[in-house]
Amino acid sequence: MNRLPFILAVVLSPMLLNAQDSPRMYENAEVDSLLHRGINLTLLHEYDSARSVFRWVAQKYPHDPAGYVFEAGVLQTMVMDYEEFIPGAEFDSLIALAKAKAESAIEAGPKSGWPHLFLGTALGNDAFAQAQRGDWFEAATLGMSSASSFETALELDSTLVDALAGMGTYYYWKTRRIQFLTWLPFVPDRRDEGISLLRQCMHHGVYNRFAAMSSLVGIYNDAEDYDNSVAVATFALAKYPGNRIFLWGLATALERGQHPGEAMEAYQRLLKAITSDSRSNRYNELVCRLKILTMLMALNNHEEALAAMGGILPLTKDPFPEHLSERAHLTIGKIRALERRLLEHGKP
Repeated sequence: MNRLPFILAVVLSPMLLNAQDSPRMYENAEVDSLLHRGINLTLLHEYDSARSVFRWVAQKYPHDPAGYVFEAGVLQTMVMDYEEFIPGAEFDSLIALAKAKAESAIEAGPKSGWPHLFLGTALGNDAFAQAQRGDWFEAATLGMSSASSFETALELDSTLVDALAGMGTYYYWKTRRIQFLTWLPFVPDRRDEGISLLRQCMHHGVYNRFAAMSSLVGIYNDAEDYDNSVAVATFALAKYPGNRIFLWGLATALERGQHPGEAMEAYQRLLKAITSDSRSNRYNELVCRLKILTMLMALNNHEEALAAMGGILPLTKDPFPEHLSERAHLTIGKIRALERRLLEHGKP
């Protein structure tokens, strides 16, 4: 599963939470409560219910960008979860409304950091969509604007810890993408700084705690720091044990960290979460079953591997959507190769 975030393309100064400050809850208490409810439902993969909560926020407070921003976030989470494309018109409409409401709020209250935080989030979500659509120039432009908005939010109010999730992600992945240039004196390596900001949001964030954890799991896996990836994923799964995104991260870290037995258990948990969902996700089920099969073979458990192969082959028969066809073809090729190995092993 590829969970890499969009790449922001500006250089920001570090914005750290002051020791004497406390993270800021949203100024509207009812909206704050509804945001927490919708985020909880999103992490439980109850997407329709989460969208209803955020839509209610937008209906009751039509001039507040929060409802539009968070409903767009649900759509983005669904895209990641189900390996889909951003639903164009619906998503774009929410982003346009979120931007417009945030910009109006900035004009009305230029000293408040909240509308800048929401504008940055909307721009970041839009950057994700444009990158998925293949418009990398527009994605980079939006990413630059998103980063600038997060910077402004923190300049205005250092207690807006949730902005650190976007900024920490930016610091890490910007450096990662230009890592080959970091030997130059004017190209700093800010990966550790990005991780530090994400960990601050993980522990002190109000609305983006789990978004920061999701970024951290992906970053630690990229950095081959599998122990920390397992620790963060396990921390998140203690609250949301069926969350498929964190289960992917955990299983990936255990597999890459050379723990096939534990990885197999994690992939089995993930498979249960995928197959128990009311919505079919055949491609992810196929990949997950392949991972379990691979772990069984690594453990030399050929008998169970043969049984597992029987559960995979029916998933390969029907064509996959066009955007998944190439990846599915490669996955099926790996399955056929493992099938040949198993058959060879079983010959007298």
